[in-house]
This record gives sequence, structure tokens and C-alpha cells, in this order.
Amino acid sequence: MGRETNRAGGSHWRNHYQSRMVSPEEVAAKVSSGDRIYVATSHESAPLMASLLGRADELSDVEIRSLGGLWTDYGFQNGTWAHVFRANMSFGTPASRSAIAEGITNFTVVGFGDAFRHLNQGRAGSEPFDHCWFTVTPPNEAGYCCVGAELWDLRIAMKHSKINVAAVNDHLPRTFGDTWIHVSQIDYFIEDHEPFLPRARHKTTDATIAIAKHVSGLVRDRDTLQIGTGSTSGSLAQLGAFDNKQDLGYFAEMSVAGLIDLVENGVITSKYATARPNKFVTTGLTGGLEEYNYVNNNPFFEFYDYDYMLNPAVICQNENMVSINNGLSIDLRGQINLVSMGPTLWSGTGGQLSYHTGAYLSRGGRAITVLPSTAAKGTISRIVPEFPAGQVVTIPWDLADTVVTEFGVAELLGKTMRQRAEALIEIAHPDHRPELRQAAAKLL
Repeated sequence: MGRETNRAGGSHWRNHYQSRMVSPEEVAAKVSSGDRIYVATSHESAPLMASLLGRADELSDVEIRSLGGLWTDYGFQNGTWAHVFRANMSFGTPASRSAIAEGITNFTVVGFGDAFRHLNQGRAGSEPFDHCWFTVTPPNEAGYCCVGAELWDLRIAMKHSKINVAAVNDHLPRTFGDTWIHVSQIDYFIEDHEPFLPRARHKTTDATIAIAKHVSGLVRDRDTLQIGTGSTSGSLAQLGAFDNKQDLGYFAEMSVAGLIDLVENGVITSKYATARPNKFVTTGLTGGLEEYNYVNNNPFFEFYDYDYMLNPAVICQNENMVSINNGLSIDLRGQINLVSMGPTLWSGTGGQLSYHTGAYLSRGGRAITVLPSTAAKGTISRIVPEFPAGQVVTIPWDLADTVVTEFGVAELLGKTMRQRAEALIEIAHPDHRPELRQAAAKLL
């Protein structure tokens, strides 16, 4: 949806851009009670959010939809404003977990690659959004703005929104792929030139150091990698898990700390990647200032939408595709959880099921799940006999492949239930193995 006007150049687009440059307060004034606002993943604009909150006394029943979750607490997700603003997430963040648990914030169950399927198919009850908010660069000489290094769901959301609003930020990098939008497709613009901070890196632990060594032994030269977010998977590159590899490819939902160093050092070349050779391909960098500067005008990096990047049929076109993702817990049959702690939601599926499936289907591929063996200072085993009531299963046992803890590697593919249990108990923390063996004897 949104506007579509002349793209021929000259003064047409300039007139549109200048006449549609407004203040954040003017954008917020266009929001009515009952409206639905889509905030594109990794495109939060603080001035827009603050201006919306400033109208709290005038509005009611406004939905704020964010697929990837809001990572800053703007004040929407507390009981005070629950009758005015109803946040709706598909990924738990530090700013939203408590609100989700308390029922203040809604949680829509969906993998990121399928987030707009109901709208695309015109399912009953599916309605377009009233507003879509996101960030872009200032336009180039042809009237195109770049969305930077965080494409994610932005372009898809624009198609399903009535009014598209862009916060212009001249700190955003100009990138390659499907990241350019003509000003005629945007209804209103504001100025928000907030600079970016360096990427925060995960703290290393003895467990993550050991896991990195085990993962290094599983990854081969010329493999194409996908690495997911989280304190374990997200620290593997910075811990040197891939430093001694040659000609790795990268085709993933997102980037993690340390991958730019691997590009600079010639480890990631994507020379043998099958789907898009000689490119580092992702939908979002989730980076910081240094990484944004590195990808600016760098054609080695390409960014594409969810409907391409999170499609298992596309992912598995990469031969030797290796997915590496976090798990919160796994039961002795091989069911993997990364979403909740019992019935309490912690994160979301994101693109993990898509990449796990794509790697599983890839010729020569492997789907790796990494997790420390324990939580709560060693008192809780993450490898459990069976999941409690209300536990969400993210990866079904049919797709369980390779599981890594600090104590080793469990190969589950092609194994019986008893063999799976034995392999998982061997990589559990030694303190918890006796009780796991007792439980396995009863269950299996």
C-alpha cells in the first residue's frame, strides 16, 4: 500500500520528499483510537515512539505490532497504559518478557518467515496495518532511500500498511540487495539522526569456550553457515570457532559478533556457496557502528526479505549448509525448546525453525543446536527427561540432528530413542547424569 508516484526523477520526487517532511508530533497526530501500528524489526525511532506516548490521554486501543520485539522500554508495556496501547510481539525481549508474562503485551505465535502469510492469503480476519514506521537514509540523486543493514520485515510490512512513515537517519549505511525504496512509496518523513553505538558482545564463560571448540570440529572448509542469536551461538565467532577454516560461506537471517573479522581475514569468502556465491547474505546485520561502517557501499554484503531468506526451500539450495542455533533445553527424546521456560515465554522462534529445516534438508548439511549443560549456577540441567506441562517445543524430534554442550557432541540423527537418550546423557553435566539415567530407564 502507501503511495506510488512518478519515479522519473527531476523535481517530482524532491517535491514529494520536501512536502512530506513533518515532525514526529504530526505523525503521531495521524494515529486514531483503534489503529494498528507496525514497527519494523530493528527500526525503532525514539522520537516517533515518544510522540505517540505523548498522546496517551487522547487515544485508546492502539496496537503496536513488532515482530522482532521492542528492545527499548518506551513505557507502552506496563499496566498504566494497557487500556491505551497494546503491544503485540512475536519475540520476547528484556523490555517485554515481564509484560508478556503478565498478559499486558500480546504474543503472536509465528515463525518470522511466515509472519505475513495470513495477509498474503487473505485469511478471514486479516486486516492491513494502519501505519508502518521504519528508518531510512536520506534519498540519493535518483530519489531512492536505503533501509541500511536491517531489512528484515520492512518491505513486506510496507505492502500491508496504509500509511508508511520513515525516520530519516544519515548514519545508516547504504547497502546492496533489496534495500532501496523510492520516496514515492513513503507517505511521510521525519528527521531522526540518532548515531549508533558499538555492538555489545556476549560475555564468555568456560562453557561457551568449550562449546566453541566442539563446534569448530564439526564445521568443514567450504561449509555455508547460519549462526543464530543468543549468548552461546552468538559468541562462537568471537571465540575463534571458525578461525582455522577456509572459504566459508554465509547465508543467514542475521549476523553475530566476530563475523566481520572473519570476512576481513579471508575466512568467509562464500566462494563455494551455492545459492548466492561470493556474497555474505542476510536479512539483518544486528550490528553496531563499526560493522555498519564496514558494510557501507560494500557489495560483498547483500540483504534480502524474510520471504526469501527464511524459506527452507531456498536455504537448502546451499550445499553443505550448517545451521548453528541456541537451545534453552532438550528432552531425552530430542525435542528442542528455545522459546520458553515451562509456560513462561522467553524469546520466540524467529527464523530458527526455517534454518534448522533448511540445513537438515541440504545436501551435506547439518543442523547444530548449542546450549550449556546447566542453568541457575549448575542447579538445573538443560537436558531433561521430559518437558513440563506447557513447555513449547520449537524443533520437533523428527528434525533433531546434532546437539553440543561443553561436555561434547551428541549425534541424534538416525538413532533410536534409547540411543538418543544415552548420547544426550553423555553430554549432560556429570552432577545430573545419575538422575537422567534413572529417568531414562523408566521412560524408555
